[in-house]
Amino acid sequence: MHPIRRRLTLFAAAFVFAAGFAGTAVAGSCWDCLQLYNDCMNEPGTTQSQCAHRHNLCAQPMNCPLMPESEIE
Repeated sequence: MHPIRRRLTLFAAAFVFAAGFAGTAVAGSCWDCLQLYNDCMNEPGTTQSQCAHRHNLCAQPMNCPLMPESEIE
């Protein structure tokens, strides 16, 4: 393989790896917001609305899905 072609192949592989890593990092951050919600729901005296609000404060800046903040009956 020619040295230039090899460098381009390595560069392309590194770019794909970095893009995949960045996507995983964002997904992990959304998962952290969901865990924040789950931990909140396990706290005594908290409501679904309060926990959804905490989740949304975490999730909104990262463009993660938001939860409804009204009480679920």
